[in-house]
Amino acid sequence: MTSRERLQLAIEKGIPDRVPCDLGSSITGITRAAFVSLCNYLSLKEDLHVIVKPLQSVEIPERILKSLGIDTRYIRPYFKIDNGLEEEYEDEWGILRRLSSNGYYYDIVNYPLKEGTVRELERFDWPDPLKNEIYKGLREQAKRLYCETEYAIIGDPLVPALFEPAWYLRGMENFLIDLIDNKKFAECLLDTLLEYQIQFFKRFLEEIGDYIQVIMFGDDLGTQNSPLLSPKLFREMIKPRYRKLFSFIKQCTKARIFLHSCGAVEPLIPDLIEAGIDILHPVQPAARGMNHQILKTRYGEILCFWGGIDIQKALIGSISDIKKEVNTRIRILGQGGGYVLAPAHNIQPDTPPENIIELYRCSKEEGNTDERL
Repeated sequence: MTSRERLQLAIEKGIPDRVPCDLGSSITGITRAAFVSLCNYLSLKEDLHVIVKPLQSVEIPERILKSLGIDTRYIRPYFKIDNGLEEEYEDEWGILRRLSSNGYYYDIVNYPLKEGTVRELERFDWPDPLKNEIYKGLREQAKRLYCETEYAIIGDPLVPALFEPAWYLRGMENFLIDLIDNKKFAECLLDTLLEYQIQFFKRFLEEIGDYIQVIMFGDDLGTQNSPLLSPKLFREMIKPRYRKLFSFIKQCTKARIFLHSCGAVEPLIPDLIEAGIDILHPVQPAARGMNHQILKTRYGEILCFWGGIDIQKALIGSISDIKKEVNTRIRILGQGGGYVLAPAHNIQPDTPPENIIELYRCSKEEGNTDERL
């Protein structure tokens, strides 16, 4: 079975020859420091290319993906990113970020939308989602991967969906207050971001939509203990706009919709399904209410689960911890198909490189056992 067949069967809730393995997106990938450690461990000299500067997630070279047996390959728009680690930088949205004290990430230190008024939105200098340079060469790249390889191909837009960019621009506390006490502004901001996304994805999918099997969205809606929004507020403010965006996407491509949302989002899952998602990542095992057996029982006939490997404890633990983690996730989430194995977020700087290698070695060993599926 090819990687593409394996992943397609898994997301259709079939039982592939083994559980598909993913690594390499902007949210299922690896951070700069972890990548450097891995290359040193493998005695490899590889150029470093940052794909998401705030997260310091980097592109993984083909020979590493191939050696680990990764089934997925990614197509991304071209946003010019400096690989350096300057102390501060401002992105094209006017968001100022500063390097954290440990040097691993960038924190937002200035939010450009300070007034919280519709007039401010009308004056704001929005990025252009249709710049030709963003999409240059994507169709050729996607076609080559589709025709010349057997990998599953994933569209990774590198831009969060709606909720995250709204609070990036306004500030988390301010935007959460806006959703309740400044609704006209909040709705206008979300609608403006929705229109940006529709324009972006129309062009992005014109280039790659015929070749991909999955299209990714990221929008963190949860904390470690609860959703950031009540289900009622989510249904009122976010869900209708998700539905419009996902419906539009499904008119442009046959690819399945993948949503990444960290945290304790179980109370929102029924609404996310109704909004149109097909795949849920990361199924964060350490978050409250994200019991994998319960999630699989409740939603396994509808959703494909992607991720699940705990990066907070298991992946930084011992080799036996990793074996236990892989065995548990495959046994529960892989039961009857509908599971793609991946880290629950980008592999962090404190992850020993030998643990990364063991994760994917063990995943193929455990995932090949038919009785577990």
